[in-house]
Amino acid sequence: MAIPKLPTKMPHMPKPKKKFEIQPWVGAAEGEKIIEYAITKMGKTTSASMAPEPTFIGADDGGRKMVHPITGKRLNYVPGINCYGDVRDALHSNVFDSTGTIVVDTITYIQDWAEEYVLETIPKPKSQGGGKAENIHDYGYHEGFKHIQSMMGFLLCDFDRLVRKGVNVLLLAQETTLKWKTSSVEDFLMAGPDLHHSRTASVALPYMSWVDHIFRISYANQIVTKGKIAPVQERAIQVKADATFFAGSRSLPKEYDIVEFKEPADDSIWRLLFGGR
Repeated sequence: MAIPKLPTKMPHMPKPKKKFEIQPWVGAAEGEKIIEYAITKMGKTTSASMAPEPTFIGADDGGRKMVHPITGKRLNYVPGINCYGDVRDALHSNVFDSTGTIVVDTITYIQDWAEEYVLETIPKPKSQGGGKAENIHDYGYHEGFKHIQSMMGFLLCDFDRLVRKGVNVLLLAQETTLKWKTSSVEDFLMAGPDLHHSRTASVALPYMSWVDHIFRISYANQIVTKGKIAPVQERAIQVKADATFFAGSRSLPKEYDIVEFKEPADDSIWRLLFGGR
């Protein structure tokens, strides 16, 4: 008896159509998406440690020296995340499913890891001689930075999966000065998160567009006269932008343009965002 041949192709099965309906756009079960940035040693990690149930991705390992400013306990983190591929593997796992907030400390360092990943995995185009790129400029005019933009974009998709499950994503970044391009004649400079930004490729803009909140830790009541700043130690978290720096929030009350951060244990920003705890 001859054995019947199996079909070389599976028969086409029509995909069930989705059913759509109109509902109030609340998003109450989803997590918050936040960038908090500052110059170094301004308290980014300290502030982030007081977010709801934080677990750190410690690309910058400064958190190993710190304790929670209120409880005195060591910070929680996921060891073994040492490169861009590790970050994506961890985000695709279930290790963060039970945490309240993923803290990426810092997304600036993760961008450096993304650059290393690009150099390791993407060869130069034939027009540039092919083979392994030695640095990001070997890909040709801005092409290397476009690769970094793509790699960093994949992370936003990974974060979104967890945000939909109710996990907050808090991205800490170093501060830099970004050249803000406009359609008018004059461009100008603004302080913002230290992520690549240029006319042809930008990581900063997609990330700032993606988040719900951009917070900047800075010195409170700064007075600058003739290029010199008066001595000041008190810090605050800026919530509303002006022409010199990026900040903003989609849900905090409009009357809050600056929030106190008087001492390491001051969690005012998180009590304001998430309610009293």
